[in-house]
Amino acid sequence: MASPTTVKNGSSYGTVSGGEYPAPSHGDPKWVASLKAITGAAPVSSERLDVAKMIFITLVCAGHFVEPFYKIGNKPTQVFMHVIYGFHVPAFVLISGYVSGDLNAQRRRALIGGIVVPFLALHVLYSVAYTKLFCEGDHVEFHVDVDEFHGTSLVPPQRPKCELVNHWSLVDPKTGTWDGWDGWTFAYPFAHLWYLVSLVTKRVWRPFALEMRYTLLVHLVLGVLVGYTTIGRFLSLHRSCVHMPYFLCGFLMKKHACFFPEARGFLAKTFSTFLLAVIFLTALTATYGYNLNVEYWFQSDPHDAVYGENWGYGAVFQLALYAWTFFAMTVVFALVPEPTSIGVSYPGHDDDGGETAGLISSAASKDPQGKKSKAVRRVGRYGKERDQTRFATRAYLRLAKWGSRTLYPFVLHIAIFMLLAKYTDWYEMTWHVDGADGEVTARFVLTLIMAVVTVVFLSLKPVTFLFKWLLEPSLGFLYSPETQKC
Repeated sequence: MASPTTVKNGSSYGTVSGGEYPAPSHGDPKWVASLKAITGAAPVSSERLDVAKMIFITLVCAGHFVEPFYKIGNKPTQVFMHVIYGFHVPAFVLISGYVSGDLNAQRRRALIGGIVVPFLALHVLYSVAYTKLFCEGDHVEFHVDVDEFHGTSLVPPQRPKCELVNHWSLVDPKTGTWDGWDGWTFAYPFAHLWYLVSLVTKRVWRPFALEMRYTLLVHLVLGVLVGYTTIGRFLSLHRSCVHMPYFLCGFLMKKHACFFPEARGFLAKTFSTFLLAVIFLTALTATYGYNLNVEYWFQSDPHDAVYGENWGYGAVFQLALYAWTFFAMTVVFALVPEPTSIGVSYPGHDDDGGETAGLISSAASKDPQGKKSKAVRRVGRYGKERDQTRFATRAYLRLAKWGSRTLYPFVLHIAIFMLLAKYTDWYEMTWHVDGADGEVTARFVLTLIMAVVTVVFLSLKPVTFLFKWLLEPSLGFLYSPETQKC
């Protein structure tokens, strides 16, 4: 998922480090230069990246919120999950690679304070809470119910240990439950927290990966072959290997000053929309024609656990997943416009209408009296909503602002999910109603709406202020003054 962490730029928020586009690379290989010339690929703005992040984190939340309905066999939910899992997590990983920088002293401290420490705290908090809510208590041992509508009970004689909804647990009862510090382990991250562990692994490994020739090819091979090992979910190493090509691709895109181009013009937008429809139709076929498991997209377990007796073909399947995810990402990113395409306006236009933004750095922007001018913005700095006259441009910048805070909805939406499952009847139907029932489909649609509202709520400043101590702790006291000068 970008790193869900926010990388500040010269303005109040943003994604690209330092608030500036990467400097154009003059040493591009010929094939890179040709590809950029053909596709029009260019550096991406902070706003566009953050709008994409807002879209993807909403899909992450929606995927988790509706998964209980997939677990009981609801086909519309299965279609939706096939669509989104084909691109949203790889896209997040790729953006994480794009915004990552060299691990200098400042970034190492940020990695500790923004990823490692929050993971350690959240892993304990979530694991203890989940154990107390869903792995202990009378409902685990004695709950018996009969569904009056169907006439027979769909509920097992006792609800399986640690299942928060029917057929789904967020933890492995053997390795993920809290049973005192003596049996405790951080080796198997709680649910969605695997992403934080995997992000650290990829950030640490990236300098070594870039030493290799044909590094993308090498890591594609590693991503294919890791499925034949038994590493599994230990420290999220399986996912880290599988996702490393996306991460490296994002970093190399920044190095060569290019990104997935947006669809410009009527024909390009129409074609991209058509390809999006193809993705949807493929998901329909995968669901209703072949009943393919959504778990194929998770890329977290060995081939034999995912593909069963077809495990020998796991390498072929993984290559197909790579091909599809890059195709789907290209389509989706093409439909996320740059701010200039939406019509976002910035202060600093010349009298003749020429845009000075990006041509003059903020340090050099001075008026004739030698004072710094506020009328010229640096490349990558956000436009301001108050400068916009159209609703569309204000909405675009608002989405970008929320998208710069994706750490908070990413980490906290599972807490809301757990509370819904425990203290409301929202998911109770998963124990009593067949997945083919129209009532389940209606609940699936309502849950999608609830997921959008949840992500927006968790992206608001009061929420980020309330949880900043936990997710972005100030750890300056741990470092010597000399170290902090670096």
